[in-house]
Amino acid sequence: MKTRLCVAGALATAWTLGAACAADLPRPMYTKAPPPLVPLMYNWTGFYAGVNVGGSWGHQDTTLASGAVAVTNANHIDGVIGGAQVGYNWQGLGSPWVFGLEADIQGSGQKTDNAFAIATIPPAAIAYEDNLDWFGTVRGRVGYAVGDQGRWLPYVTGGLAYGESKFSGSGAVGGLPVAFSQTNTNVGWTVGAGLEWAFWDKWSAKIEYLYMDLGNGSTIALTPTSAVSTGRMTDNVARVGVNFHF
Repeated sequence: MKTRLCVAGALATAWTLGAACAADLPRPMYTKAPPPLVPLMYNWTGFYAGVNVGGSWGHQDTTLASGAVAVTNANHIDGVIGGAQVGYNWQGLGSPWVFGLEADIQGSGQKTDNAFAIATIPPAAIAYEDNLDWFGTVRGRVGYAVGDQGRWLPYVTGGLAYGESKFSGSGAVGGLPVAFSQTNTNVGWTVGAGLEWAFWDKWSAKIEYLYMDLGNGSTIALTPTSAVSTGRMTDNVARVGVNFHF
């Protein structure tokens, strides 16, 4: 009996001490969960270089004048193009606007084959080839970063365009055999738009359209009373490319 009383007394004492200690413990502090991490925005600032490939379809009228008679052909100068570009972008911290400058140089397979036939006496007949061998541009770019972390960049672009064309042919005019070949470097302007995507670390891919106006061609005298001339050359360029950002 004494043993039971001792055990009961010990349990009561322990419970009393535990309750007293629990009352003295500080209440637990409840804090809000930290806000989720915001992903860093992609920044387009810096130099880049890359390559591109595409197609181009152009237009240039050609005229043969023999005496008082003149005939004009509308030439479509189409072909595959490919080349390289370098540039620099600047984007302010926290701003979606991107400003840049880009230069490119393109090899061109654009050409057309055509012919003239004038029913004069004697008749005039000429076969010719019109080529755009290469061209380049120096352009400003203005874009607005959108999408996932600002990795999509739609942009407009415009500036200087230049290129080298070759016009050559042979035939007979006024009963005389004629042959000609002339290479010109033309300077004009270009405008366009594109979309670039920063798909991985320092790499981006783009699709782009440009309209170019390379100005008027030249006139080549064939005989004292005849000449052949090339008019304004315009071109439409569609290409895809990839860039590495340094």
